[in-house]
Amino acid sequence: CAQFYVAERPSNKTAEEPQQLSLKNFVFFLPLRSSLTIFAYRMKRDKIIERIKNLAMSTLPAGSSLFLYGSQARGDARIGSDWDLLILLDKPKLEAGDYGVAYPFRELGWEIGEEINPSVYTRQQWASWSFLPYNKNVERDKIVLKG
Repeated sequence: CAQFYVAERPSNKTAEEPQQLSLKNFVFFLPLRSSLTIFAYRMKRDKIIERIKNLAMSTLPAGSSLFLYGSQARGDARIGSDWDLLILLDKPKLEAGDYGVAYPFRELGWEIGEEINPSVYTRQQWASWSFLPYNKNVERDKIVLKG
């Protein structure tokens, strides 16, 4: 029978603030024999990020940006978690053909057996949605893959 170790994550809330109990508040430590699996997954993750960066440099237009967000960016992804990408184009308005910049990333996902989900917006659109929770979460978690 495998043993699992559980530790409460440090909270950035003050003592006066109520804290909701959920699984997100805990870190689960796998048995030592599973550490090799975690190490291999992290190596694979780093290689995938490098492939995404290389693809961005060769396919995205000048002035565009690419960000990784979600569980992969936060570092709490599990095996099988998807890859959330935000593509920002430096233009006033998106046209139908602009959505094609996302296709090479989806294709890369099919090639490597991962689910890659790119979203495409203009910088102006993205900035105008700064009040939305989705925007705030992405801004908090994002990792710049192409500036």
